[in-house]
Amino acid sequence: MRFAEPLTGAQGNRMRDMPLRVSLPSRDTSRAMSQENVEIVRRAFDAFNARAADELVSLSAEDCEWRPFRAQLEGIVYRGHKGVRQFLSDIDEDWDAFRIDPLEFHVRGERVAVIGRVSALGRGGSLEIDSIAGFVHELDQGQIRRVTSHSDAEAALEAVGLRG
Repeated sequence: MRFAEPLTGAQGNRMRDMPLRVSLPSRDTSRAMSQENVEIVRRAFDAFNARAADELVSLSAEDCEWRPFRAQLEGIVYRGHKGVRQFLSDIDEDWDAFRIDPLEFHVRGERVAVIGRVSALGRGGSLEIDSIAGFVHELDQGQIRRVTSHSDAEAALEAVGLRG
């Protein structure tokens, strides 16, 4: 699998400026809450990509749980604000570059499934990733309560009841 260079500069701006696909419920109140949740999740991806720990923590509930790919394989859950900071630290320790560019947002109640492009380069060029994956963000009262990564984008949609 060929690695795509990290999306920085003009290339990153093009990806960020691409029209995103967003599916929202039809009722006005639900639509407003859903749009707010999409914006929170979008800000979380921006904070993650910038490694802005304080911003990511501010978007997360105190008792949040983050379940990224590798952690799931190792049986680890990053819990609470301390866990969010540890997750970012672990990413930087293991990867020379790692970013996720959201492509689609799908809302179902308080859950937002995101289909995104993962671009990463392991320490010392040990591993290159350029793939599409899914991420489920569960929100409560405007804060992220749980994030679960899925290597299969369809699995993220199934997790929020949009497929299967």
